[in-house]
This record gives sequence, structure tokens and C-alpha cells, in this order.
Amino acid sequence: MMEDLKDKINNLKEHGRTYVESYVQLAKAKAAKGASTAVSGIVFGVVAFFFAFFFLFFIGFGLGWWVGTLLNNMAAGFFCVAGFFLLLTLVLFALRKKLILPLVRNIIIRKVYE
Repeated sequence: MMEDLKDKINNLKEHGRTYVESYVQLAKAKAAKGASTAVSGIVFGVVAFFFAFFFLFFIGFGLGWWVGTLLNNMAAGFFCVAGFFLLLTLVLFALRKKLILPLVRNIIIRKVYE
């Protein structure tokens, strides 16, 4: 009877140890998955920003050149396009708390818990 109880206690300790080790490995795997998802999202965001920046740069340059040709004054064309981009920047700045920041925050949270 006593030896049977000792065997059961040893089995319980071994199962408990196995459970804790499995739980730790599962937590590590979840953390690694979350971190890799977040990092891949950040890398994609940086690359997308890089291409979007150059796209907007060349669109702005071409638009400025075109408007300058229409106005027969290159400087005026580039100033008109710069004014448009300034207006766009001011609108985005005004909407940042209501639209931009919640959108970015939700994307980051979704990526972390994905």
C-alpha cells in the first residue's frame, strides 16, 4: 500500500513536470510566432513605405513638370504641387487622432494576436 502510494506520487510529479515543460514550450512557440509576425509586418511596412515614397516623389515631380508646362512657368507648377501636398499633409495631420492612429494601432494589435 505504501509503495503504491509512493509510485503514484512519483508518477504525479513526473506528469506535473512534463506538463510544465510542455506549457513553457507552448508559450515560447506562441511568443516566437507573435514576434515573427510583428517583425515581418514591420519589414513589409518599411519596404512598402520605401516604394510608396518614391512613387509619390516621381508622381509629384511629373505633376509639377506638367502643371509648369501648362502655366508656362516651371516654378509655379512645382509650387502648385507643393501646395497640394502641404494641404494633403494638413488634412492627414488633422485626422491623425480620429482616423490614422486607431487604424495603425488596430493593424499592429491584429498582427500581434494573429
